[in-house]
Amino acid sequence: MGKGPCLPDIERLIKMGINPKTGLPIKLGNPRCKTKEGFKKAIRIIDEQDAVNRYKWYNLPMNLTSQEVERMLYYRGQLAFFYFKDLEEFYFMPYALEGGVGGGLDFYGRYRQIHPIPWNSGGSDGKQSKQQEALLSTIKLNVKYGIILPEDLEEDDLYNSAVLLRDYTKQLSEEILPRVNVNEEIIDVEAECMPYMRTALLTGTGVRGVRVADSDQEASVYEGSRNMTISALEGNPYIPITGKIEFQELTDGNPTKAEDYLIAMQALDNLRLSTYGIDNGGLFEKKAHMLEAEAEINGGPVGLVLQDGLSIRQSFCNIVNSIWGLGIWCEPSETISQADMNGDGVVYDRDETEQTGTDTSESEVSENE
Repeated sequence: MGKGPCLPDIERLIKMGINPKTGLPIKLGNPRCKTKEGFKKAIRIIDEQDAVNRYKWYNLPMNLTSQEVERMLYYRGQLAFFYFKDLEEFYFMPYALEGGVGGGLDFYGRYRQIHPIPWNSGGSDGKQSKQQEALLSTIKLNVKYGIILPEDLEEDDLYNSAVLLRDYTKQLSEEILPRVNVNEEIIDVEAECMPYMRTALLTGTGVRGVRVADSDQEASVYEGSRNMTISALEGNPYIPITGKIEFQELTDGNPTKAEDYLIAMQALDNLRLSTYGIDNGGLFEKKAHMLEAEAEINGGPVGLVLQDGLSIRQSFCNIVNSIWGLGIWCEPSETISQADMNGDGVVYDRDETEQTGTDTSESEVSENE
């Protein structure tokens, strides 16, 4: 007498690495699902490189390069610049609103006082992060929003003030979204274009759907598809279909051309570049040859986006210099502006010394005293 029907232990099968639906190891599932994540990683790295190399910083008083400062802005959105007297060093750090006496918001809704927080706050190194957080929480810094004249400069401004730096103009809130989060959706959709194109190419290799009698026959169809040269570069040329659905119902007979996905990806990448104010071909590029004037119009007014970030950075430099006299400055990258800003005969940024060193920064503070 045979056993009656029984329900499989789904949780145990998953723990054993078995796909409950197909009865096969999970690692033998559809390998193309990893394709999108692979492209997404590559595009995200490119996105970060575009972000951190838009601007060039000069005379930074700490051991940070332009790319490192811009990287911090890429992942945090905003930073506070201040002089830590106990360590005799300048710092760029994330910050939080100080709500105690003298803190809160001013009439314009801006932070009046802040305290630094660790860069790796909430990271894996919990003990060290808590020690840093305890130390930094004792620092109460008054935020400066304008240039301080020499006759108005006080000693308290040197050691108990901070200047805030944001990646782009804030909206209603005092906190802005980091660029890594702003561009996440664009990168996600852009990364989907390549797997879609791959699927469109794969359908041209003769992929057909196989109608099976019941779900028990699905495993054999999947097995057959994997055995065909790993099924045309690990795709599944045989698609199991349960029920009475004919193959003709799966497609309208007019599959999208592979080049259309590349055009869509190019448009999305141009949109991503426009968020940084970097020249691009616009959301729609003619397939035929475009005149120079057409290309400029199609690209859109991306210069205003780049100018937004530049104005914020240069205003920050002016306020910092009025307090500590460091002479820091920020300019667009020569690669972005396509202009030889330093007159060295080449239109790219040479690897020049960007730091002035701790000793120099300390002497500047002593002079201001």
